Amino acid sequence: MSGGFLKAKLDKKYIEKLLAEEAKKREEQSVGTASAETASELPVAPEPATQKKRLSLPKLGFRVPKITRPEIKTPRIKLPKAKIKKSKLEGMETPMLMWPGLENAKPIRVGTGTIYIGDGVLAVYPRVEDSAPFGPLQPLVELRDLQEIFITESGGDVNIMATLSGRRYKVLLPRQLLVDLFAQRIAIESGIPLSERNPQDSGEYHGFRVNITQPQLSGGWQISMVRLASGENVQYDPLLVARVLTMLARPMSGLIYGPPGSGKTTLLTHLLNRFAELFPSAIISIVEEEAEVSLHVKGNIRKYFSFQRSVTDNIRATRRYDRPDLLVVGELRGEEVVSWFEAAGSGIPVVSTVHASTLHDALKRLDTIIQSANIKGSIKDAVYLYIEAGKIMTHEGIKRGVQAVYIYDGEGFEILYKAGMHTTEEEFMKYLPPKLQFSFHGEDAKETYEEIKKRLGVDMSKYKLAPLGRVTPDELLIQSAE
Repeated sequence: MSGGFLKAKLDKKYIEKLLAEEAKKREEQSVGTASAETASELPVAPEPATQKKRLSLPKLGFRVPKITRPEIKTPRIKLPKAKIKKSKLEGMETPMLMWPGLENAKPIRVGTGTIYIGDGVLAVYPRVEDSAPFGPLQPLVELRDLQEIFITESGGDVNIMATLSGRRYKVLLPRQLLVDLFAQRIAIESGIPLSERNPQDSGEYHGFRVNITQPQLSGGWQISMVRLASGENVQYDPLLVARVLTMLARPMSGLIYGPPGSGKTTLLTHLLNRFAELFPSAIISIVEEEAEVSLHVKGNIRKYFSFQRSVTDNIRATRRYDRPDLLVVGELRGEEVVSWFEAAGSGIPVVSTVHASTLHDALKRLDTIIQSANIKGSIKDAVYLYIEAGKIMTHEGIKRGVQAVYIYDGEGFEILYKAGMHTTEEEFMKYLPPKLQFSFHGEDAKETYEEIKKRLGVDMSKYKLAPLGRVTPDELLIQSAE
């Protein structure tokens, strides 16, 4: 086949292919025109002016591979979490330790909180315990050395003072004490009948003698809380205690006098406990307006309180029904002095306390009450043993103790003890009968006295004894005037 024929044949096929493609294009155009005419008969929504025409790009015959970044694993550093414990001490956010006097204070931890005791000031950090009887002051109450708490309110400010081991401290709290709620809680739980007609009253609350005064009487709440004395944690001179107990076993009525807060009740409680230990069969009747001494005396005890009967009625009742070996009247205040004097004059040994600064003041006060009841006589006719309790205020605190002991012999007051000095054994034995009413094995008075000293651990070699003389009633008057 020649080259010209082949070329002609290829050109013919090429031309036919072009003609076929051209005819196909015309056919497609004719179909598109028909569809356009049909669509023109329908309403067409105007094309938004902002609409852009999409450009169609020719598809490529291969895929662009995705570029993936390699994953880089960075090591995680675990930091320790700061453990912030919520303080169990209420109000720790208050920097009370910056107060003057607390710079070198060391913490004292008790069951309900922590206490810092400084120079004249102490800080109390209570745990959050609403059920505590004394609220935020509960840690302070748990200190065995606490003796009293005084709370006063004035102009919205609350001042708290406390006495520990004879020293006074200003009490600081993280938050100010809500004294009105505090007072109402004590009054309700202790049964103190406070009201508008009775704005001041007292009672016993968890081992404390409490006195509450409402604002309408004093201009602000006033609360006094004094711990009821047990007498167990106080140390007294063993020879002094032995001689006083011997006089009670004689028997002999006694009177403990002194100013408020001088430790009269504490001394009385201590003497009664020692007496009950020495003579456990003795019947001891305790008559009180409010329970105080009887709460801490153990033994063969008969207790009388003033609920529906007065102190006078209770004194007469115990004399009639109990026939006590020792009658105790917690405190002499008024009309009960007459029945107390009658009991002492009937031969029953009676012991009591009275508020008086000196012996002369005590005798004058009691004699005035007795004579106002149209009774001829003097307290000296029935009471022979007189014990003076006192307190001394120093920069170190309050010192309480026995200042003097006297025995009245009908003419004057023999001094058995004064300012740490004791009279001789010969002088003391002059006031003992041949036999005491209370003894251990029926022995005479001297043997009973020696046995009492032995049981109380008295070491006579430690004492320097000397006659101390006597004081007449006129000399007592001069001393009280001074």
